[in-house]
Amino acid sequence: MNTANRFLPRIQWTFLRLPLLLLSTALVAACEPSPTVNVLGYMLEQRLGGPVEPAPSFARGSLSGQVLYAGEPVEDAAVIVATRTGTPYAARTDESGHYRIDNIPAGRYVPAAVAPGFEEAALSGAYDLPYPVTVQAAQTTQVPALVLRRHRPRPLPAPLPEAADLWSSEPVTKTAPFPAGAIAWERAYAFTRAGARIISLRLYRPFPDSGAKLPLLFGLFPGWVDDWAPVNVALADAGYTVLALSPSGAWGLDVAAHAEDARLALALARGGHLGVDLADVPAVALGGSFSSAMVNRLLRDERDQFAAWLTLGGVSNAFTGSADFYAKRLTFPERFQYLIPALGPANLYPLPFLYFSPVYTASHLPPTMIIHTDVDRIIPISQAYELEEALRAAGVYVEVLYYEDVSHYLQIGENMTESGEEMFWKVLEFLESQTGNIRE
Repeated sequence: MNTANRFLPRIQWTFLRLPLLLLSTALVAACEPSPTVNVLGYMLEQRLGGPVEPAPSFARGSLSGQVLYAGEPVEDAAVIVATRTGTPYAARTDESGHYRIDNIPAGRYVPAAVAPGFEEAALSGAYDLPYPVTVQAAQTTQVPALVLRRHRPRPLPAPLPEAADLWSSEPVTKTAPFPAGAIAWERAYAFTRAGARIISLRLYRPFPDSGAKLPLLFGLFPGWVDDWAPVNVALADAGYTVLALSPSGAWGLDVAAHAEDARLALALARGGHLGVDLADVPAVALGGSFSSAMVNRLLRDERDQFAAWLTLGGVSNAFTGSADFYAKRLTFPERFQYLIPALGPANLYPLPFLYFSPVYTASHLPPTMIIHTDVDRIIPISQAYELEEALRAAGVYVEVLYYEDVSHYLQIGENMTESGEEMFWKVLEFLESQTGNIRE
């Protein structure tokens, strides 16, 4: 036997021992591995040739169980299990809280459930560790009861604005290349929450400013907030107060923490602490790409504050998005290549995926506008189709704009396409219909 070949397995094992040790230690020490440990596990799987989605011919079985709250059944809760790569199998509970999920590939799964007004919950056992159940071929496995808790928003810092250590800049005027002559004033703000300084809050108003009380548009934007200034200037010029926020690097992939920043920013605006009086009507939320998940969390906490929302190129079901990622149907920018692996294995840790999946709580959403391009390879248009179907099934008003263009976002610039222009005017029509703010 060749000497190099003889020692190759030993060399490979030496390089794999550290990720294995870190992964096993984290699994023993915590209920849920950290994003770093999840990525290490993913890298190890890649070295070993996986993960692999079960083939259609794979042996399958069923799960059945009940969802409860305070000992009472929860009707119309969504119950989900997913394969390692994310393919979901789901059902809704009946009036007695019972559900049955069929055609699940044999294996071990941690079921999860959610319903409007309730927190997402996964089946857990001793020490609150995930409790996997086994699906066996041609059999129905009875699952212990999934118990939900009421969703209650966390208290915001008080009193405001002192508790937020609010700072503001002097206003400056900004212009946008589209529509022609668009101009607004912009003011930057910074505030503190949970020890982190958030410097990515901006407010836009028409210029010159008459002081009129205008409807609020609240945009959560991916990337750096100032990169979206032309969009916000154009919207403000159309007669709106625009509040813009981008995620803070302090929170990484913690969607709930980003949503808490947004709640605090909204409270500062509604309380008049940003120096602007708002119209006494609900706001409209705007989100795109991965920030749409943060808008969804915001809507769960502050549903009464919003008349409608708009999602552009957004995530609606992180489970199916994960399955597309592992099937190599997506093309992520290099800085996002580990975004989905960081969530962990969906079959054992479904909650991070459920946080990104508004399709399962669509009945709680306000009137919605969905915009998506057919050529999007970062977040495929199938995500938009899923959300549209879920909203229509729930009886929620929805408008859609599907188009073919190279743009993943609504950007306004020198190379703006005809599709981009059409998108902008359609957005204004939707905003007018939901706020009653008619352009002169």
